[in-house]
Amino acid sequence: MFESIQLRITMIMDKLSDILITMLTASLAGLAWVLNRLFKRVDEAHDRIDKLDKLVDRPYLETQLAPIRGEVSLILKTLLETSKRG
Repeated sequence: MFESIQLRITMIMDKLSDILITMLTASLAGLAWVLNRLFKRVDEAHDRIDKLDKLVDRPYLETQLAPIRGEVSLILKTLLETSKRG
């Protein structure tokens, strides 16, 4: 009788350990999948940024900023003139 109970306990413990191992394996696989997707997206973003860095250089930015700088200078000049009057 005692051996029968001990055998049942052993079988239950084996089943529980199998379930625990299965759950841990599934959890680790899910975590690995999430991390893989996350780092893959980060790598893709870095690749897109590198491509943009090759397209945009300093002379290009200077030509794009020249009109804006002119407008900012005009606004600043107007503000300084109105503040001197007031």
